Amino acid sequence: MKKLSLEEIAQEEKIHAQRIEQESQAKERFVKLTFLIATEGTQTEPNYFNALKAELEKSNRFNIDISVQGKGKSTTALVSKVHRQIKYNHQEYDRVWVVFDRDEFPDFDEAIQQAAEHKINCAWSNESFELWLLLHFKDVSERTSRKDLCDLLEEAIRNELHKTDPNALYDYTKGNIKIYEHATTLGNEAKAFARAEALRNNFKGSANAPSMQNPCTHVDELVFELRNPELTAEKVREEEKNENSSY
Repeated sequence: MKKLSLEEIAQEEKIHAQRIEQESQAKERFVKLTFLIATEGTQTEPNYFNALKAELEKSNRFNIDISVQGKGKSTTALVSKVHRQIKYNHQEYDRVWVVFDRDEFPDFDEAIQQAAEHKINCAWSNESFELWLLLHFKDVSERTSRKDLCDLLEEAIRNELHKTDPNALYDYTKGNIKIYEHATTLGNEAKAFARAEALRNNFKGSANAPSMQNPCTHVDELVFELRNPELTAEKVREEEKNENSSY
């Protein structure tokens, strides 16, 4: 058998590494996931997630089927409607998420508990979805009302626009179709992830109910799953394995 030189060995190792990478990429392309995202709001949240969906579809790296549905329901009504949908409809989803705000809903905590019982994931925010958007631009450390969150978000986006156009006008309104674009291009999503996690850590180990955890959001957890389908697929497989072993 011919003895390979160091150069030939190095070349063989390079080819092997390339083959492994190609196989890994091929596996990634065949990751298939189905998401159901049901939102309490009918404007801002659907606009945000539909824009994210469109961006992910352009990459063509993964086969992700995302159904975004603005339900216009209160918290427990939203959870109940989604539960009925996944129970009685024939279509199955790998990941089911509900997105809703604290606002003044008295059944906020009940909705979160109800979702957990039905194995529905909650991307809840206290006080509102605008908290997640604002975290793209700045830290939020104090209890903040929905109105103040909207005002701060409007100010943050306007300040960023003024960096390139001092005369730019901007008024934040519910249903703004460019809100995803503004958050991700003018703001910093990576910092938003870190800030959202830091807010949750403030309440880790706390006996406070979610309705008392302000400011806090779990929207980043849903966005992370959408942006990282390989990890999400692994989570789905692990959950299925645990569920089967419990029988």
